[in-house]
Amino acid sequence: LAVCTSDFVVRGSIQNVTHAPEQQESTIHLRVSRLYRQKSRVFRPAPEGGGWRGRVATLLECGVRPGRGEFLFTGHMHFGEARLGCAPRFKDFQRMYRDAEERGLNPCEMGTD
Repeated sequence: LAVCTSDFVVRGSIQNVTHAPEQQESTIHLRVSRLYRQKSRVFRPAPEGGGWRGRVATLLECGVRPGRGEFLFTGHMHFGEARLGCAPRFKDFQRMYRDAEERGLNPCEMGTD
């Protein structure tokens, strides 16, 4: 599971997105409600309190857009930049995680509440 091996793992919502078609990538500005792990200081406490803020890059083909809902963001650092693949909605991740847990296939434990 990516949650076990990623440089960062956070739960949060998309606040803003900037697309760069010429580079085939999007930059996502996140508001993080739960910080599970970060090896670098990608996410910093929000100035207004109550969570964290950060920015990550992803593939343009993921079709990221701001809106409602929480997602699980996992990724790695590449040359000092936080990068991730397409992120699942948090409720979908919870379902997949619990299914794997019931079958004894999770290589690590993570709170999913």
